[in-house]
Amino acid sequence: MNNVNLVLILLAGGIGTRINRKISKQMIKFNNLTILEISIINFSKIFKNIPIQIVTNDKDFIEVSEICNKYDLLTPVLGDDKRHKSTYNALKSIEHINPKYVLIHDVARPIISSEVIEKLVSYSKQEIFCVAPVLKISDSVRKISKNTLKSSISKNDKVLVQTPQLSNYKILKNTIKNTNKIFEDETSLFLHNSMQVIAIEGDPLSLKITYEKDLNLLEPHLTKNFNNYITKIGNGFDIHRFDNSRISENNFIILGGIKIKASKKLIGHSDADVLLHAITDSILGVINKGDIGSIFPPTDDKWKNADSSIFLKHASKLLQSEKGIINNIDATIICEKPKIIDYSKEMKKNIANILNINEQKISIKGKTSESIGFIGRKEGIAAMVSTAIQIKNTDF
Repeated sequence: MNNVNLVLILLAGGIGTRINRKISKQMIKFNNLTILEISIINFSKIFKNIPIQIVTNDKDFIEVSEICNKYDLLTPVLGDDKRHKSTYNALKSIEHINPKYVLIHDVARPIISSEVIEKLVSYSKQEIFCVAPVLKISDSVRKISKNTLKSSISKNDKVLVQTPQLSNYKILKNTIKNTNKIFEDETSLFLHNSMQVIAIEGDPLSLKITYEKDLNLLEPHLTKNFNNYITKIGNGFDIHRFDNSRISENNFIILGGIKIKASKKLIGHSDADVLLHAITDSILGVINKGDIGSIFPPTDDKWKNADSSIFLKHASKLLQSEKGIINNIDATIICEKPKIIDYSKEMKKNIANILNINEQKISIKGKTSESIGFIGRKEGIAAMVSTAIQIKNTDF
């Protein structure tokens, strides 16, 4: 859709005090995209080369400016604590464009309906004051005071008003300039001044984020708009034997990236960290990038005595390039000694730092083999790992 007589204004100046977050609600992220960016992307799918003016606040100004540069938008302007004043600041900032109409939208409504937009913009070919999407009220309406219902109100001829709202640019700017009253939106301003406001059918999914529960309701819709994710499981296994030729109380082994005192060292081309090796392979398995031996071959002297965190960091970078997100890591270390429970907390913390994830996503358990076989004879240590990863479905 193309319209040279139209400018889109996105109001993103609110703080959202009713949501228990330290950041503004429009800066909350889904799949690494802010709610503001989701709105920008959704509108960009509908319009081609439309000027977009964003109104922000002092707190978010730098980050919003970076977003505007990223999406090649107009320079953002600061808003006000009142919506109609923020709108006026935006209208003043686009005087050089001087469009016939403006489409004004609350970014707190990140789900955009192309059908609603098309209906709104169709009125730009006419001479109108304002057009707004509305929803009919299906629930009963009552007046309330101090958690007590006081009286009934007929729901007939009553609607809920949404955004975006299409308004005549010059008339809106002049009307706001000449008023001292506070108005909730453009429709209330025009109605107060006895100007006709046309209603079109809105979209129930265009829910305004006001409370925390609104975020929970919208999350499935916000995430599916950008990525189709599925959960994949990767398995990793590694085993190393002890060096019986060098027994000393000063020896140590590396497990989960930490040093643990042991009488015998583990034999391996690198540092023989069975846990990090198994986790690395489990991640590589999900993204189908081979295994630790093919990427860091033991025949290459470059990796002689190498710190295994190098391997895990590499797997993590490959995972990030695939936009994968680790859900959890479930690891079992099989050995007679050391006692894994004494070190699991430190291991989890180290692995979480390497992968930049919450350590609560990592489980590390220790098991013995009840003196049976290779491990039971204290000849080596093994590790088994399952890693669940949320990753984009390549079947789409």
